[in-house]
Amino acid sequence: MLARAVWLAAILAAAVTALYPIWGYAFPPLLDYPNHLASTYVLAHLHDTSMPFHLWYGERWGLFPYLAWDVMVRAAQFFLPVETAGRVCLSLGVLGLPLASWFFLRQANPGNGSLALWALVGTHNIFLLLGYLNFYLSLTVCFLALGLWLRWLERPHLVAWFWAAGAFLALYFSHFVTYCGIAIAVAAYCAFTRKRWRQWLGTCALFVPGAICYLLSGRAMLKGRVGFTFLGFDDKLDNLWGIMHGYSRRLDWITLIALALVFVAGWWKNAEFRWNGPWLGVGVALFAAYWALPWAYGEGSDLDVRMLPILYGVIFACARVGKRGLWLAPIALALFFARAGNVMENYRAMQPELEGLAGSFSVTPMNARVLPLIEAEQGSDALHHPFAHFWAYGVIRRHWFSAYLFDIPGVTLLKVEQQAYTMDGFWDLEYTETPDWEAMRTDYDYAWAYNTPQYDAGFKSLGELAYASGKLKLYRIHTRGEDSSDSVTAQAAPGGRGTRAPPVPIPQ
Repeated sequence: MLARAVWLAAILAAAVTALYPIWGYAFPPLLDYPNHLASTYVLAHLHDTSMPFHLWYGERWGLFPYLAWDVMVRAAQFFLPVETAGRVCLSLGVLGLPLASWFFLRQANPGNGSLALWALVGTHNIFLLLGYLNFYLSLTVCFLALGLWLRWLERPHLVAWFWAAGAFLALYFSHFVTYCGIAIAVAAYCAFTRKRWRQWLGTCALFVPGAICYLLSGRAMLKGRVGFTFLGFDDKLDNLWGIMHGYSRRLDWITLIALALVFVAGWWKNAEFRWNGPWLGVGVALFAAYWALPWAYGEGSDLDVRMLPILYGVIFACARVGKRGLWLAPIALALFFARAGNVMENYRAMQPELEGLAGSFSVTPMNARVLPLIEAEQGSDALHHPFAHFWAYGVIRRHWFSAYLFDIPGVTLLKVEQQAYTMDGFWDLEYTETPDWEAMRTDYDYAWAYNTPQYDAGFKSLGELAYASGKLKLYRIHTRGEDSSDSVTAQAAPGGRGTRAPPVPIPQ
Protein backbone atom coordinates (compact mmCIF):
# COMPACT_ATOMS: atom_id res chain seq x y z
CA MET A 1 0.00 0.00 0.00
CA LEU A 2 2.82 2.38 0.89
CA ALA A 3 4.64 1.58 -2.34
CA ARG A 4 1.51 2.38 -4.37
CA ALA A 5 1.09 5.69 -2.54
CA VAL A 6 4.72 6.58 -3.29
CA TRP A 7 4.26 5.83 -6.98
CA LEU A 8 1.04 7.84 -7.16
CA ALA A 9 2.78 10.77 -5.48
CA ALA A 10 5.68 10.50 -7.94
CA ILE A 11 3.33 10.43 -10.91
CA LEU A 12 1.37 13.42 -9.60
CA ALA A 13 4.62 15.33 -9.05
CA ALA A 14 5.68 14.43 -12.60
CA ALA A 15 2.38 15.74 -14.02
CA VAL A 16 2.72 19.05 -12.15
CA THR A 17 6.36 19.35 -13.22
CA ALA A 18 5.49 18.63 -16.86
CA LEU A 19 2.81 21.32 -16.86
CA TYR A 20 4.72 24.00 -14.98
CA PRO A 21 6.67 25.31 -18.02
CA ILE A 22 3.32 25.87 -19.77
CA TRP A 23 1.53 27.63 -16.90
CA GLY A 24 4.29 28.99 -14.68
CA TYR A 25 5.56 31.82 -16.90
CA ALA A 26 3.97 34.84 -18.54
CA PHE A 27 5.24 33.80 -21.97
CA PRO A 28 6.02 30.16 -22.87
CA PRO A 29 9.09 30.77 -25.08
CA LEU A 30 8.19 28.24 -27.76
CA LEU A 31 9.52 29.39 -31.13
CA ASP A 32 6.47 29.15 -33.44
CA TYR A 33 3.84 29.17 -30.70
CA PRO A 34 2.88 32.89 -30.77
CA ASN A 35 2.34 32.75 -34.55
CA HIS A 36 0.09 29.69 -34.28
CA LEU A 37 -1.78 31.26 -31.38
CA ALA A 38 -2.33 34.54 -33.21
CA SER A 39 -3.57 32.68 -36.29
CA THR A 40 -6.26 30.89 -34.28
CA TYR A 41 -7.24 34.19 -32.65
CA VAL A 42 -7.72 35.78 -36.07
CA LEU A 43 -9.75 32.78 -37.25
CA ALA A 44 -11.99 32.98 -34.19
CA HIS A 45 -12.70 36.69 -34.80
CA LEU A 46 -12.55 36.76 -38.58
CA HIS A 47 -16.25 37.59 -38.94
CA ASP A 48 -16.37 40.05 -36.05
CA THR A 49 -16.84 43.38 -37.82
CA SER A 50 -15.77 45.29 -34.69
CA MET A 51 -12.26 44.00 -35.41
CA PRO A 52 -10.20 44.67 -38.56
CA PHE A 53 -9.22 41.08 -39.35
CA HIS A 54 -11.84 40.57 -42.06
CA LEU A 55 -10.17 43.36 -44.05
CA TRP A 56 -6.82 41.61 -44.12
CA TYR A 57 -7.31 37.86 -43.76
CA GLY A 58 -9.46 35.01 -45.00
CA GLU A 59 -9.85 31.32 -44.27
CA ARG A 60 -9.59 28.19 -46.33
CA TRP A 61 -11.23 24.92 -45.37
CA GLY A 62 -10.47 21.54 -46.84
CA LEU A 63 -9.79 17.94 -45.95
CA PHE A 64 -6.05 18.58 -45.71
CA PRO A 65 -3.84 17.57 -42.77
CA TYR A 66 -2.59 19.87 -40.01
CA LEU A 67 -6.04 21.10 -38.93
CA ALA A 68 -5.91 19.71 -35.39
CA TRP A 69 -4.25 22.62 -33.56
CA ASP A 70 -6.24 25.35 -35.32
CA VAL A 71 -9.55 23.57 -34.74
CA MET A 72 -8.81 22.74 -31.09
CA VAL A 73 -7.72 26.23 -30.07
CA ARG A 74 -10.43 27.91 -32.12
CA ALA A 75 -13.08 25.73 -30.43
CA ALA A 76 -11.62 26.38 -26.98
CA GLN A 77 -12.02 30.12 -27.53
CA PHE A 78 -15.79 29.73 -27.21
CA PHE A 79 -15.12 29.29 -23.49
CA LEU A 80 -11.66 30.67 -22.78
CA PRO A 81 -9.44 33.63 -23.68
CA VAL A 82 -7.09 32.69 -26.50
CA GLU A 83 -3.90 32.62 -24.42
CA THR A 84 -5.56 30.35 -21.84
CA ALA A 85 -6.99 28.18 -24.61
CA GLY A 86 -3.49 27.79 -26.05
CA ARG A 87 -2.08 26.68 -22.70
CA VAL A 88 -4.91 24.17 -22.24
CA CYS A 89 -4.22 22.60 -25.64
CA LEU A 90 -0.48 22.53 -24.93
CA SER A 91 -1.27 20.78 -21.65
CA LEU A 92 -3.28 18.12 -23.47
CA GLY A 93 -0.21 17.33 -25.54
CA VAL A 94 2.19 17.36 -22.58
CA LEU A 95 0.03 14.98 -20.51
CA GLY A 96 -1.34 13.04 -23.46
CA LEU A 97 2.02 11.86 -24.81
CA PRO A 98 3.08 9.78 -21.77
CA LEU A 99 -0.48 8.52 -21.24
CA ALA A 100 -0.83 7.43 -24.88
CA SER A 101 2.63 5.81 -24.71
CA TRP A 102 1.54 3.87 -21.62
CA PHE A 103 -1.64 2.72 -23.41
CA PHE A 104 0.39 1.63 -26.43
CA LEU A 105 2.94 -0.29 -24.33
CA ARG A 106 0.17 -2.13 -22.47
CA GLN A 107 -0.86 -3.61 -25.82
CA ALA A 108 2.58 -3.99 -27.42
CA ASN A 109 4.59 -5.12 -24.39
CA PRO A 110 2.23 -6.48 -21.71
CA GLY A 111 3.64 -6.65 -18.20
CA ASN A 112 6.20 -3.92 -18.89
CA GLY A 113 4.04 -0.85 -18.30
CA SER A 114 6.68 0.71 -16.04
CA LEU A 115 8.78 1.37 -19.16
CA ALA A 116 6.16 3.96 -20.14
CA LEU A 117 7.72 6.28 -17.56
CA TRP A 118 10.51 6.77 -20.08
CA ALA A 119 7.98 8.61 -22.26
CA LEU A 120 8.14 11.36 -19.63
CA VAL A 121 11.80 11.88 -20.52
CA GLY A 122 10.75 12.78 -24.07
CA THR A 123 7.82 15.00 -23.04
CA HIS A 124 9.61 18.35 -23.44
CA ASN A 125 11.15 17.30 -26.74
CA ILE A 126 12.56 19.51 -29.47
CA PHE A 127 9.23 19.70 -31.31
CA LEU A 128 7.44 21.13 -28.29
CA LEU A 129 10.28 23.55 -27.54
CA LEU A 130 10.25 24.80 -31.14
CA GLY A 131 6.46 25.16 -31.09
CA TYR A 132 5.85 22.63 -33.88
CA LEU A 133 2.47 22.10 -32.31
CA ASN A 134 0.60 20.01 -34.88
CA PHE A 135 3.41 17.49 -34.98
CA TYR A 136 3.81 17.45 -31.20
CA LEU A 137 0.08 16.80 -30.67
CA SER A 138 0.16 14.15 -33.39
CA LEU A 139 2.55 12.04 -31.30
CA THR A 140 -0.18 11.53 -28.70
CA VAL A 141 -2.65 10.51 -31.41
CA CYS A 142 -0.01 8.25 -33.00
CA PHE A 143 0.52 6.07 -29.92
CA LEU A 144 -3.19 6.06 -29.12
CA ALA A 145 -3.90 4.85 -32.67
CA LEU A 146 -1.22 2.15 -32.45
CA GLY A 147 -2.69 0.91 -29.16
CA LEU A 148 -6.24 0.78 -30.55
CA TRP A 149 -5.01 -0.99 -33.68
CA LEU A 150 -3.24 -3.64 -31.58
CA ARG A 151 -6.43 -4.13 -29.54
CA TRP A 152 -8.33 -4.77 -32.75
CA LEU A 153 -5.69 -7.29 -33.90
CA GLU A 154 -5.91 -9.08 -30.55
CA ARG A 155 -9.73 -9.13 -30.41
CA PRO A 156 -11.02 -8.39 -33.92
CA HIS A 157 -14.55 -7.02 -34.01
CA LEU A 158 -16.19 -4.16 -35.86
CA VAL A 159 -16.46 -1.73 -32.93
CA ALA A 160 -12.72 -2.05 -32.18
CA TRP A 161 -11.90 -1.48 -35.85
CA PHE A 162 -14.01 1.69 -35.95
CA TRP A 163 -12.26 3.03 -32.84
CA ALA A 164 -8.91 2.42 -34.52
CA ALA A 165 -10.14 3.94 -37.80
CA GLY A 166 -11.26 7.07 -35.96
CA ALA A 167 -7.84 7.42 -34.34
CA PHE A 168 -6.06 6.92 -37.67
CA LEU A 169 -8.22 9.61 -39.29
CA ALA A 170 -7.57 11.96 -36.35
CA LEU A 171 -3.86 11.30 -36.88
CA TYR A 172 -4.18 12.30 -40.55
CA PHE A 173 -5.72 15.62 -39.50
CA SER A 174 -2.96 16.10 -36.93
CA HIS A 175 0.12 15.69 -39.11
CA PHE A 176 0.74 13.92 -42.40
CA VAL A 177 4.35 12.90 -41.66
CA THR A 178 3.27 11.12 -38.46
CA TYR A 179 0.53 9.48 -40.50
CA CYS A 180 3.18 8.14 -42.89
CA GLY A 181 5.34 7.11 -39.93
CA ILE A 182 2.57 4.97 -38.46
CA ALA A 183 2.07 3.38 -41.89
CA ILE A 184 5.72 2.26 -41.82
CA ALA A 185 5.28 0.91 -38.29
CA VAL A 186 2.11 -1.12 -38.91
CA ALA A 187 3.36 -2.49 -42.23
CA ALA A 188 6.59 -3.67 -40.60
CA TYR A 189 4.71 -5.22 -37.67
CA CYS A 190 2.31 -7.08 -39.96
CA ALA A 191 5.24 -8.37 -42.03
CA PHE A 192 7.28 -9.53 -39.02
CA THR A 193 4.27 -11.24 -37.37
CA ARG A 194 3.08 -12.76 -40.67
CA LYS A 195 -0.47 -11.56 -40.33
CA ARG A 196 -3.26 -13.22 -42.30
CA TRP A 197 -4.65 -11.54 -45.40
CA ARG A 198 -7.80 -10.46 -43.51
CA GLN A 199 -5.69 -8.64 -40.93
CA TRP A 200 -3.65 -7.03 -43.68
CA LEU A 201 -6.84 -5.98 -45.43
CA GLY A 202 -8.39 -4.56 -42.26
CA THR A 203 -5.17 -2.69 -41.47
CA CYS A 204 -4.93 -1.20 -44.95
CA ALA A 205 -8.58 -0.13 -44.71
CA LEU A 206 -7.68 2.04 -41.70
CA PHE A 207 -5.73 4.30 -44.04
CA VAL A 208 -8.44 4.63 -46.70
CA PRO A 209 -10.31 7.63 -45.17
CA GLY A 210 -7.08 9.60 -44.77
CA ALA A 211 -5.90 8.66 -48.25
CA ILE A 212 -9.20 9.87 -49.74
CA CYS A 213 -8.92 13.15 -47.84
CA TYR A 214 -5.38 13.63 -49.11
CA LEU A 215 -6.30 12.92 -52.71
CA LEU A 216 -9.17 15.40 -52.51
CA SER A 217 -7.23 18.33 -51.11
CA GLY A 218 -3.85 17.40 -49.67
CA ARG A 219 -2.15 17.90 -53.01
CA ALA A 220 -2.59 21.62 -52.48
CA MET A 221 0.58 21.41 -50.39
CA LEU A 222 2.55 20.82 -53.56
CA LYS A 223 1.74 24.23 -55.03
CA GLY A 224 4.67 25.83 -53.27
CA ARG A 225 8.37 25.20 -53.74
CA VAL A 226 8.68 21.56 -54.80
CA GLY A 227 11.82 19.49 -54.56
CA PHE A 228 13.69 17.07 -52.33
CA THR A 229 16.55 18.05 -50.05
CA PHE A 230 18.72 15.19 -48.83
CA LEU A 231 21.35 15.55 -46.13
CA GLY A 232 24.78 13.97 -46.19
CA PHE A 233 25.87 11.22 -43.81
CA ASP A 234 27.53 13.59 -41.34
CA ASP A 235 24.44 15.78 -41.08
CA LYS A 236 22.20 12.73 -40.67
CA LEU A 237 24.45 11.46 -37.90
CA ASP A 238 24.43 14.83 -36.18
CA ASN A 239 20.64 15.11 -36.44
CA LEU A 240 20.21 11.87 -34.50
CA TRP A 241 20.76 14.16 -31.53
CA GLY A 242 17.23 15.39 -32.27
CA ILE A 243 15.79 12.45 -30.38
CA MET A 244 16.86 14.18 -27.14
CA HIS A 245 17.75 17.73 -28.21
CA GLY A 246 17.10 20.16 -25.35
CA TYR A 247 18.64 23.25 -23.82
CA SER A 248 21.66 21.42 -22.36
CA ARG A 249 23.92 19.40 -24.65
CA ARG A 250 25.53 17.78 -21.61
CA LEU A 251 22.16 16.69 -20.22
CA ASP A 252 21.16 15.38 -23.65
CA TRP A 253 24.25 13.15 -23.74
CA ILE A 254 23.67 11.98 -20.17
CA THR A 255 20.11 11.03 -21.14
CA LEU A 256 21.20 9.08 -24.22
CA ILE A 257 23.93 7.24 -22.32
CA ALA A 258 21.53 6.45 -19.47
CA LEU A 259 19.00 5.13 -21.97
CA ALA A 260 21.59 2.74 -23.43
CA LEU A 261 22.73 1.64 -19.96
CA VAL A 262 19.14 0.96 -18.89
CA PHE A 263 18.74 -1.56 -21.69
CA VAL A 264 22.01 -3.18 -20.64
CA ALA A 265 20.84 -3.25 -17.02
CA GLY A 266 17.51 -4.72 -18.09
CA TRP A 267 19.29 -7.53 -19.92
CA TRP A 268 22.22 -8.28 -17.57
CA LYS A 269 21.61 -11.52 -15.63
CA ASN A 270 17.85 -11.09 -15.93
CA ALA A 271 16.02 -14.38 -16.42
CA GLU A 272 12.87 -12.52 -17.43
CA PHE A 273 14.53 -10.60 -20.25
CA ARG A 274 13.21 -11.33 -23.73
CA TRP A 275 13.49 -9.45 -27.00
CA ASN A 276 10.12 -8.55 -28.48
CA GLY A 277 11.07 -9.51 -32.03
CA PRO A 278 8.26 -7.88 -34.04
CA TRP A 279 8.64 -4.48 -32.38
CA LEU A 280 12.40 -4.73 -32.61
CA GLY A 281 11.84 -5.12 -36.35
CA VAL A 282 9.52 -2.09 -36.35
CA GLY A 283 12.24 -0.08 -34.63
CA VAL A 284 14.75 -1.11 -37.28
CA ALA A 285 12.28 -0.13 -40.03
CA LEU A 286 11.72 3.33 -38.51
CA PHE A 287 15.46 3.83 -38.09
CA ALA A 288 15.99 2.86 -41.73
CA ALA A 289 13.25 5.29 -42.74
CA TYR A 290 15.12 8.07 -40.95
CA TRP A 291 18.20 7.43 -43.10
CA ALA A 292 16.20 7.04 -46.32
CA LEU A 293 13.87 10.03 -46.03
CA PRO A 294 14.77 13.49 -47.33
CA TRP A 295 15.25 16.32 -44.88
CA ALA A 296 12.77 18.48 -46.82
CA TYR A 297 10.19 18.25 -49.56
CA GLY A 298 8.28 21.25 -50.86
CA GLU A 299 7.28 23.46 -47.93
CA GLY A 300 7.96 20.73 -45.36
CA SER A 301 11.26 20.31 -43.52
CA ASP A 302 12.72 17.99 -40.86
CA LEU A 303 10.85 15.09 -42.46
CA ASP A 304 13.49 12.54 -41.46
CA VAL A 305 13.94 13.89 -37.92
CA ARG A 306 10.22 13.48 -37.29
CA MET A 307 10.69 9.71 -37.39
CA LEU A 308 12.83 9.89 -34.25
CA PRO A 309 10.15 10.52 -31.59
CA ILE A 310 8.04 7.71 -33.07
CA LEU A 311 11.13 5.48 -32.91
CA TYR A 312 11.75 6.60 -29.32
CA GLY A 313 8.26 5.49 -28.27
CA VAL A 314 8.61 2.13 -30.05
CA ILE A 315 12.00 1.38 -28.45
CA PHE A 316 10.34 0.49 -25.15
CA ALA A 317 8.21 -2.16 -26.83
CA CYS A 318 11.35 -3.92 -28.13
CA ALA A 319 12.35 -5.68 -24.90
CA ARG A 320 10.62 -7.41 -22.01
CA VAL A 321 12.47 -6.76 -18.77
CA GLY A 322 9.87 -8.02 -16.29
CA LYS A 323 10.02 -6.85 -12.68
CA ARG A 324 13.39 -5.22 -13.22
CA GLY A 325 11.57 -2.45 -15.06
CA LEU A 326 10.25 -1.21 -11.70
CA TRP A 327 13.80 -0.93 -10.37
CA LEU A 328 14.86 1.03 -13.45
CA ALA A 329 11.85 3.38 -13.36
CA PRO A 330 13.38 5.80 -10.80
CA ILE A 331 16.15 6.52 -13.32
CA ALA A 332 13.51 7.64 -15.83
CA LEU A 333 11.88 9.87 -13.21
CA ALA A 334 15.23 11.37 -12.20
CA LEU A 335 16.10 12.18 -15.81
CA PHE A 336 12.65 13.65 -16.40
CA PHE A 337 12.87 15.95 -13.38
CA ALA A 338 16.40 17.00 -14.38
CA ARG A 339 15.36 17.81 -17.94
CA ALA A 340 12.16 19.58 -16.86
CA GLY A 341 14.19 21.61 -14.34
CA ASN A 342 16.55 22.62 -17.12
CA VAL A 343 13.59 23.76 -19.24
CA MET A 344 12.26 25.83 -16.33
CA GLU A 345 15.66 27.39 -15.74
CA ASN A 346 15.87 28.51 -19.38
CA TYR A 347 12.26 29.73 -19.44
CA ARG A 348 12.85 31.80 -16.33
CA ALA A 349 16.01 33.30 -17.83
CA MET A 350 14.12 34.32 -20.99
CA GLN A 351 11.24 36.09 -19.25
CA PRO A 352 12.90 39.50 -18.61
CA GLU A 353 13.68 39.94 -22.30
CA LEU A 354 10.22 38.80 -23.37
CA GLU A 355 8.54 41.12 -20.89
CA GLY A 356 10.60 43.95 -22.38
CA LEU A 357 9.47 42.99 -25.87
CA ALA A 358 5.86 42.84 -24.68
CA GLY A 359 6.10 46.47 -23.61
CA SER A 360 6.08 47.43 -27.29
CA PHE A 361 2.47 46.35 -27.72
CA SER A 362 0.89 49.09 -25.64
CA VAL A 363 2.89 51.78 -27.51
CA THR A 364 0.98 51.31 -30.75
CA PRO A 365 -2.67 52.21 -31.34
CA MET A 366 -5.16 49.44 -31.96
CA ASN A 367 -5.30 47.98 -35.48
CA ALA A 368 -1.83 49.14 -36.50
CA ARG A 369 -0.05 47.61 -39.50
CA VAL A 370 3.31 46.32 -38.25
CA LEU A 371 6.27 44.92 -40.18
CA PRO A 372 8.46 42.59 -38.08
CA LEU A 373 12.18 42.42 -38.90
CA ILE A 374 14.02 39.90 -36.74
CA GLU A 375 17.61 38.76 -37.04
CA ALA A 376 19.25 36.05 -34.93
CA GLU A 377 22.89 35.72 -34.05
CA GLN A 378 24.65 33.64 -36.69
CA GLY A 379 25.01 30.00 -35.70
CA SER A 380 22.77 30.28 -32.64
CA ASP A 381 20.41 27.43 -31.72
CA ALA A 382 16.76 27.97 -32.70
CA LEU A 383 15.79 26.99 -29.15
CA HIS A 384 17.19 30.36 -28.09
CA HIS A 385 15.05 32.35 -30.55
CA PRO A 386 11.84 33.01 -28.58
CA PHE A 387 11.84 36.49 -30.11
CA ALA A 388 11.34 35.17 -33.65
CA HIS A 389 7.52 35.19 -33.59
CA PHE A 390 6.93 37.09 -30.37
CA TRP A 391 5.51 40.06 -32.32
CA ALA A 392 2.43 37.87 -32.96
CA TYR A 393 1.18 38.66 -29.45
CA GLY A 394 0.57 42.13 -30.88
CA VAL A 395 -2.00 40.58 -33.23
CA ILE A 396 -3.82 39.21 -30.18
CA ARG A 397 -3.47 42.14 -27.81
CA ARG A 398 -3.59 45.12 -30.19
CA HIS A 399 -5.10 43.60 -33.36
CA TRP A 400 -2.03 44.28 -35.46
CA PHE A 401 -1.86 43.38 -39.09
CA SER A 402 1.14 41.30 -40.08
CA ALA A 403 1.83 39.66 -43.40
CA TYR A 404 3.87 36.98 -41.63
CA LEU A 405 1.13 34.96 -39.98
CA PHE A 406 1.51 31.38 -41.22
CA ASP A 407 -0.15 31.07 -44.62
CA ILE A 408 0.59 27.83 -46.48
CA PRO A 409 -2.02 26.48 -48.93
CA GLY A 410 -3.10 22.97 -48.00
CA VAL A 411 -1.61 23.33 -44.52
CA THR A 412 -3.06 26.33 -42.67
CA LEU A 413 -6.66 27.46 -42.33
CA LEU A 414 -5.64 31.11 -42.33
CA LYS A 415 -4.74 32.97 -45.51
CA VAL A 416 -3.31 36.48 -45.73
CA GLU A 417 -5.38 38.34 -48.33
CA GLN A 418 -3.96 41.83 -47.85
CA GLN A 419 -0.90 42.13 -50.05
CA ALA A 420 1.87 44.05 -48.33
CA TYR A 421 5.60 44.47 -48.69
CA THR A 422 7.71 41.77 -46.98
CA MET A 423 11.39 40.87 -46.82
CA ASP A 424 12.81 37.43 -47.55
CA GLY A 425 15.21 37.49 -44.63
CA PHE A 426 12.39 37.11 -42.11
CA TRP A 427 12.07 33.35 -42.56
CA ASP A 428 15.80 32.71 -42.11
CA LEU A 429 16.22 35.38 -39.40
CA GLU A 430 19.03 36.82 -41.51
CA TYR A 431 18.84 39.90 -43.76
CA THR A 432 21.13 40.70 -46.66
CA GLU A 433 18.69 42.67 -48.80
CA THR A 434 18.23 46.42 -49.11
CA PRO A 435 14.74 47.41 -47.95
CA ASP A 436 12.29 49.23 -50.17
CA TRP A 437 11.69 52.10 -47.79
CA GLU A 438 8.89 53.66 -49.78
CA ALA A 439 7.01 50.35 -49.87
CA MET A 440 7.31 50.21 -46.08
CA ARG A 441 5.95 53.75 -45.81
CA THR A 442 2.98 52.84 -47.99
CA ASP A 443 2.07 49.54 -46.36
CA TYR A 444 2.93 49.90 -42.67
CA ASP A 445 2.48 52.14 -39.64
CA TYR A 446 5.25 50.61 -37.51
CA ALA A 447 8.37 48.45 -37.88
CA TRP A 448 9.18 45.98 -35.09
CA ALA A 449 12.95 45.65 -35.60
CA TYR A 450 14.88 43.17 -33.46
CA ASN A 451 18.67 43.02 -33.74
CA THR A 452 18.80 44.84 -37.09
CA PRO A 453 21.20 47.75 -36.43
CA GLN A 454 22.13 47.83 -40.13
CA TYR A 455 18.73 49.40 -40.83
CA ASP A 456 18.72 52.00 -38.02
CA ALA A 457 19.70 54.91 -40.29
CA GLY A 458 16.99 54.04 -42.79
CA PHE A 459 14.31 53.80 -40.12
CA LYS A 460 15.36 57.13 -38.58
CA SER A 461 14.91 58.74 -41.97
CA LEU A 462 11.58 56.98 -42.39
CA GLY A 463 10.10 57.76 -39.00
CA GLU A 464 10.90 57.95 -35.30
CA LEU A 465 11.84 55.59 -32.49
CA ALA A 466 8.71 54.85 -30.46
CA TYR A 467 10.01 52.18 -28.09
CA ALA A 468 13.24 50.33 -27.32
CA SER A 469 14.07 47.37 -25.11
CA GLY A 470 17.30 45.43 -25.39
CA LYS A 471 17.75 44.50 -29.05
CA LEU A 472 14.25 45.64 -30.00
CA LYS A 473 13.51 48.99 -31.60
CA LEU A 474 9.94 49.87 -32.52
CA TYR A 475 9.77 52.61 -35.14
CA ARG A 476 6.71 54.66 -35.98
CA ILE A 477 6.67 55.21 -39.73
CA HIS A 478 5.65 58.68 -40.85
CA THR A 479 3.14 59.02 -43.63
CA ARG A 480 4.18 61.03 -46.67
CA GLY A 481 3.98 64.71 -45.87
CA GLU A 482 4.07 64.15 -42.09
CA ASP A 483 7.74 65.12 -41.86
CA SER A 484 10.58 66.21 -44.09
CA SER A 485 11.95 62.73 -44.82
CA ASP A 486 10.20 62.40 -48.18
CA SER A 487 13.58 62.24 -49.84
CA VAL A 488 14.12 58.63 -48.71
CA THR A 489 15.26 56.77 -51.78
CA ALA A 490 13.11 53.79 -52.72
CA GLN A 491 15.41 50.85 -53.30
CA ALA A 492 13.61 47.70 -54.31
CA ALA A 493 14.69 44.64 -52.41
CA PRO A 494 15.89 41.97 -54.80
CA GLY A 495 13.72 38.91 -54.51
CA GLY A 496 11.18 40.57 -52.16
CA ARG A 497 8.26 38.23 -51.48
CA GLY A 498 5.49 40.78 -51.07
CA THR A 499 3.92 43.40 -53.26
CA ARG A 500 3.02 46.96 -52.50
CA ALA A 501 -0.64 47.72 -51.91
CA PRO A 502 -2.58 50.83 -50.88
CA PRO A 503 -3.47 51.06 -47.19
CA VAL A 504 -6.75 49.45 -46.18
CA PRO A 505 -9.14 51.69 -44.21
CA ILE A 506 -9.16 50.50 -40.63
CA PRO A 507 -11.99 51.04 -38.15
CA GLN A 508 -10.72 52.91 -35.11
